[in-house]
Amino acid sequence: MTDAPKMRPNPQGLGRVFNEVPELYDRVRPGYPDELFADLVAVTGVDDKSSVLEVGCGTGQATRSLAALGCSVTAIEPGLEMAALARHRISSFRNVAVETATFEEWDDRGRRFDALVAASSWHWVDLSIGWQRAHDVLYPGGWMALLGHVVVRRPGEPEVYAETADLHERFCPGNPDWGHPPLEDDVRGLAIGALRSWHGQLPRNWRITDWRR
Repeated sequence: MTDAPKMRPNPQGLGRVFNEVPELYDRVRPGYPDELFADLVAVTGVDDKSSVLEVGCGTGQATRSLAALGCSVTAIEPGLEMAALARHRISSFRNVAVETATFEEWDDRGRRFDALVAASSWHWVDLSIGWQRAHDVLYPGGWMALLGHVVVRRPGEPEVYAETADLHERFCPGNPDWGHPPLEDDVRGLAIGALRSWHGQLPRNWRITDWRR
């Protein structure tokens, strides 16, 4: 008897799976702390007069926090079911609109924004299109905020993820850190380093700012 062939990661296929189980996704997906959005306001100056574009809003977890700032939010989500749940979750807000489209194919209708926010979603975007598109939909001097989670462990903590490392390797090979998360100190500077590695794809005159605590 031979082992089953390893399944290769398929980002687009994974995205479709999320869309099939939006309630489950919304329940188990980690949220974002209020302090993160307080920092967003402090750094970018976003207020109730600002317009924000959210790319890949999912079920609206970050969208709700953005809406609570009082700014006008246009949220894009390609998954029909995810977008429907997002609309339900933010139905009490009058300053948010959820539009169903990928960022690459979305019709901006000439609209421009003070800030673009992507919460754990920028990796779904075709970067050969995404960077320039982000530049084009932002006002001069606008901000782009890429938010996300990084799984880490601290010295002395047991590697609880190691117990499921075999499952990660079987069902999602190519993501070894899921089974063996790095130490917290090892990932400091990871986000800014990733942006600098993308620097050749960024439109001219963009500046990179890292405001992690």
